Amino acid sequence: MELYPLTHWYQPIYRLDTWTVLGYEALLRPLLRQEASPTLLFDEATRHGHRAALDCVSLWKAWETAQFTSVYLFMNVFPNTLMEPDFLQWWDQYMAPSPSLVLELSEQEAVADWAALRRVVDALRRRGVRFAVDDIGVGYASLRYWLELEPEFLKLDRYFTHRLAHDAQKQRVVSGLLYMLDGTPTQLIVEGLEEPEDLAAAKYLGVPLGQGFLLGHPAPLAGAGRRKTRPG
Repeated sequence: MELYPLTHWYQPIYRLDTWTVLGYEALLRPLLRQEASPTLLFDEATRHGHRAALDCVSLWKAWETAQFTSVYLFMNVFPNTLMEPDFLQWWDQYMAPSPSLVLELSEQEAVADWAALRRVVDALRRRGVRFAVDDIGVGYASLRYWLELEPEFLKLDRYFTHRLAHDAQKQRVVSGLLYMLDGTPTQLIVEGLEEPEDLAAAKYLGVPLGQGFLLGHPAPLAGAGRRKTRPG
């Protein structure tokens, strides 16, 4: 199912200590209106009962376009898409095994059956897939449920990054997450880095990974690795 000609733009995720690229997040765009929000695409697909199909089309097109070998490819997918009865069969047919794939699960969607989601996550891990939890801090579920999935990455919502340098409460949230994740395989990614002082605050707090316009704008694949200046 493809209601629109689709493409992806790619935004880098950086290691903040070395300024090296950890990977790129694939962001769905309609080919003819690339500035449009992908939310509008999924809203329309949901109205027609095709959201899971659009999710799968997006995964396949992102992977076919950007089969990275030395960095990760982060791809967004709704948790309930993974729990579709034929999802694993679809995955085995269309998605080649790769250690570079990271599926981003949004916290903003309610999960009705955590045990079922865990079974699919475990099955995909056996296929070499890694996982990130997106939008941490603004969603439906407690952090405990997501941590029980043992994600390789947690992505802190941009709300907590905006004015991080000037907001002691947000700094405590970030520090608390880093303390909780210490000694685990899960790494924290802060999203929405747009101001140099907020980037400096994130580095000072010990955040390992970051993403945002200051580090790199979403761009077609040919320009995804370009960054005008070195921030911080």
